[in-house]
Amino acid sequence: MKFIVIGTGFIFRKHLQAINQIGGKIIDVCDITHGRGEEWKNIVKNLDADCAVVLTPNYLHYDIAKAASDAGKIVLCEKPLAIKAEHVKDLAQRKNVFVVQQLRYHREYQKLKKEITPDGHYNIKMNISVYRDQYYFDGWKGSMEKSGGPLFTMGAHYFEALLNLFGPAQKISMSFFDGKTGKGKIEAKNYNCDWIVSVGANIDESWKREFVINGEAVNFSAKENLAEENLHRFVYKDLLDGKGVTPEEVLPSIELIEKLYGSYHS
Repeated sequence: MKFIVIGTGFIFRKHLQAINQIGGKIIDVCDITHGRGEEWKNIVKNLDADCAVVLTPNYLHYDIAKAASDAGKIVLCEKPLAIKAEHVKDLAQRKNVFVVQQLRYHREYQKLKKEITPDGHYNIKMNISVYRDQYYFDGWKGSMEKSGGPLFTMGAHYFEALLNLFGPAQKISMSFFDGKTGKGKIEAKNYNCDWIVSVGANIDESWKREFVINGEAVNFSAKENLAEENLHRFVYKDLLDGKGVTPEEVLPSIELIEKLYGSYHS
């Protein structure tokens, strides 16, 4: 499979590694040194490419994914697919768009998928808290407009996991938000969840990427960043087989995050 890649930030090296592992070939790359501004509009039309990989800041995901899909490419877009539910709904009409949700391939996720039952009841504490330095906040990830804030940049994996593993939310709230940290509750038929998503942990704190389920901790990453778990290779293996996480599948989590932001009143 031949790929074009749009965006060469931190996550690029993980995608490069995964593409090499499946025997793929990158035939064009667009970044700040390879054509500024909207150069991506030209490379998504590359007739030799089978797949466009979108690794840009979050606010650009929708426009680029849509253009690449219109150009006939398979699209693989980093999470979140978009930071507006209406954009995800539009992309859900396209059968060639997939989302990177590599957490689904994590061994603990796979274990939970087998163990959780519809008739069980689960008390969940979701704690996703990491330290990020000033460089992080000076870039696009520090902008609510460009990133969608921490509930999208950090929370997209974990809210999607919560809904996919345990079921749809019925009652939601966000009791605290300061731009770096959000806290709240989610209630559903068979679970209650107290959640924290934060990029404002102290540097000397123990950073968390865990669900505590009925008192038992499930750790989704023993490393500083989930990307270091090297799960992207499974995303690409599925892509070769014409499979992947679709816009329709991630739509409930995008809608949930929108509603959580909308529920907060300082």
